[in-house]
Amino acid sequence: MNRLRAEGLSLGYDDTTVITGLDVAVLDQRITAIVGANACGKSTLLRGLARLLKPRQGAVHLDGKALASMSTLDVAKVLGLLPQTPIAPDGITVADLVGRGRYPHQGWFRRWTDRDHEAVTRALAATDTADLIDRPLHGLSGGQRQRVWVAMALAQDTDLLLLDEPTTYLDINHQVELLRLLRKLNAESGKTIVAVLHDLNLAGRFCDHIIAMDGGAIVAEGPPSEVITAELVEKVFGLSCVIVTDPVAGTPIVVPA
Repeated sequence: MNRLRAEGLSLGYDDTTVITGLDVAVLDQRITAIVGANACGKSTLLRGLARLLKPRQGAVHLDGKALASMSTLDVAKVLGLLPQTPIAPDGITVADLVGRGRYPHQGWFRRWTDRDHEAVTRALAATDTADLIDRPLHGLSGGQRQRVWVAMALAQDTDLLLLDEPTTYLDINHQVELLRLLRKLNAESGKTIVAVLHDLNLAGRFCDHIIAMDGGAIVAEGPPSEVITAELVEKVFGLSCVIVTDPVAGTPIVVPA
């Protein structure tokens, strides 16, 4: 049984339903990319899986339990989240923000342990943000802020990690570095990772499983070589293209026609 799955899931905002009756099972110990055109329901699905949106119908299950019935602390010990537009308190420093990733593990009295320090140090080093620890978050560039938010999610040190557009604001070098880091975390510690991504070529290169969405529904899912086809790209994105093979990784590359 997959650790994180949804059955008959319907999600929406106010009077608008975005997703109706969707079934999805996240592959354990794999990296999954959710792809699709703007407003297709990618982030809505991720928010539902992370319990940021209450299901209108159906349910999300984590380790066999209904996610809605679990305490926030119990969920946070297992499932980490980087939302699309995270919000931080005014004036917070990088060190304080990344340290907040350790809150679920610190108990009632918030005692700081060697394990907490090691987790934060690893997260800062992995995201190349250790030299920013004393700086206020608001004084950083968009790319630096994004890497700090990723560091906070990594410091939480959970088995499952949900990332909504984690490569936003990052230049191509940092995009590749981040995805290589996720690949390393998956390979070395078996983390299950789900990321909403816009770049199909990066999704195909670094992810094991692709979920393609259109109009609030899953229209295809499977390995990148099976999902990223010229037919699917035209159907989902309205783009005529040719699919070629990456000469380095052997993964599909989308070339606009």
